[in-house]
Amino acid sequence: MDISLADERAFHLPAPIALEDARLRTDDKRTNLVAGTVGALISRPKPEEIQLISSEYRLEPFWHIAVSSRTVYDRNRTYTVAVGGPEAQTVTVLGQNLAVDPKAKGGAAFTLDAVEHCRDERRLSQTFDGISGQKADLAKYLSLAKEEITDLANFAPQGVLVVPPQARATAVVRQLMTKVIEPVQAQVIHEERVDVETIDLYFRPVYAFEYEWAAKSKRVVIEYDALTNDTRTGGKKWRDQIKGVLTRDLLFDVTADAVGMIVPGGSIAIKLVKAVVDRGKK
Repeated sequence: MDISLADERAFHLPAPIALEDARLRTDDKRTNLVAGTVGALISRPKPEEIQLISSEYRLEPFWHIAVSSRTVYDRNRTYTVAVGGPEAQTVTVLGQNLAVDPKAKGGAAFTLDAVEHCRDERRLSQTFDGISGQKADLAKYLSLAKEEITDLANFAPQGVLVVPPQARATAVVRQLMTKVIEPVQAQVIHEERVDVETIDLYFRPVYAFEYEWAAKSKRVVIEYDALTNDTRTGGKKWRDQIKGVLTRDLLFDVTADAVGMIVPGGSIAIKLVKAVVDRGKK
């Protein structure tokens, strides 16, 4: 089996809206967002009763992985072919004289040995949450404007909290590879290849605003998606929860040894593109 790994890349999705503008939009909704629908009906607070006590501009990670596979192989098959009626005794096919079985299931038939020449191709593309490593529907961000991060270890925009991924590349690549690598019933395998086409790490901008409703001793963190302008409650601030650092070799850990763990057994020939081979020199 040949396994080829694509160049590993990291991207930053710039925020098209500033933190202050996002705060003003969130302020307009804070009464309903903080009090909640039920709370607003029972005891609707005045906007000035809900105060902003902290804000956070952060970049949250997610992975985009694409994997394809191709297996070319031969397999033996025996075809059972019905004949025109029980009166047929033999059939000549491609120069072969074949006997007819009058007691075959479904009626008189003959069997023909054949070799099927097969090509099995699969491709999967998926985005994953960078913290949990679980599948997440984040493909909508892939077509947006982005900037490549060439020096990941020193990527630290001023005033921005960069959240390091807790899920490494191997963990998310493994999830797709186990789906595209399927065993086949074959007598001869001519080609068995897996291409990890995309190993991209993205950072998307999220604003978090913490509001306090002092009269009810209630605090709520509202998250504002700077790319879609969506808001949601029940969020949290990450500044005091950050674990790990941005290190390319640590995050992009899809190596020959790692692939050997993903596809155990057999002789695996690993083909790495130059960008991966030379990454230690960066």
